[in-house]
Amino acid sequence: MSPRVWLVTGANSGLGLALVEHALAQGDQVIAAIRNPASIPDSIKAAKPLTLDLNASDSDIQRAGKAALDIYGRIDVLVNNAGYCLTGYVEEVQDADIKHEFQTNFFGAISLTQSLLPAFRSQRSGYILNLSSVAGIDGHPPFAMYNASKAALEAMTEALHTELLPFNVTALIIEPGYFPTNFWSSADASRIPPARLTGAYPETDSLFNTMPKKKLEEKQVGDRRKAVARIFELVSGTGHYAQQSVNTKFVRVVLGPDAGTRIRSKLKLILENVDGTEEVWRSTNMDEETLEKYARGEY
Repeated sequence: MSPRVWLVTGANSGLGLALVEHALAQGDQVIAAIRNPASIPDSIKAAKPLTLDLNASDSDIQRAGKAALDIYGRIDVLVNNAGYCLTGYVEEVQDADIKHEFQTNFFGAISLTQSLLPAFRSQRSGYILNLSSVAGIDGHPPFAMYNASKAALEAMTEALHTELLPFNVTALIIEPGYFPTNFWSSADASRIPPARLTGAYPETDSLFNTMPKKKLEEKQVGDRRKAVARIFELVSGTGHYAQQSVNTKFVRVVLGPDAGTRIRSKLKLILENVDGTEEVWRSTNMDEETLEKYARGEY
């Protein structure tokens, strides 16, 4: 089997960097998309660099996608990994910062994906892996806009998954929990300006100081090397995915026991919410007489 071709955004740090390193070590070919190719880490020098700024215009992002296709003539795995976390309470975050967050985490990923979809459809194979977060399902303050951008990415991917099934292309949500990456330092650096603070909400210093320690005490710290190994096994049908028939309705790849636990708790709460208000939501259905009027176009 010829080497797969990966296109990984945000390839110079975190899970993106670990995934590029792993894919190269397995003999695959990788296009590493970063804003400044001159800063590509030595550990992935074997990857082909691609200049990509997700805050550029849609046309610039799509041109980068087409340039990526020209490197090897195909892309087998697109990994929309690039992103960051805006820190701030809803009342206090600035409009420009919100738009920047969504451009990086959501709109930019869509533009890049759109540029590659014709090629994926034509080759009738491949994976589109969108890096989300457990926060996309179970988000907490002071990261409302990060949570929202990931929730939007997930909702889009759920539809894309179904759209692409007839073309033998698989779109999936990668749903990691806590992994030691540059996430926390980036989130700390993206705090809103002090002038925007109202003083009405809890300060966030303690969160950044205590979260890593808390995860360590709970023994729920993900190993990024294991996480990217599971992603590679998914694509290659090896390891944990060898000889395993994965339900085509499964859209999420959950990584980390903390992520699995939080998602289960959130689903339990949602189910309790729906069951506990059944009398209310059933009461809004049309009665038979109104339904007949609606059928006649009289409603």
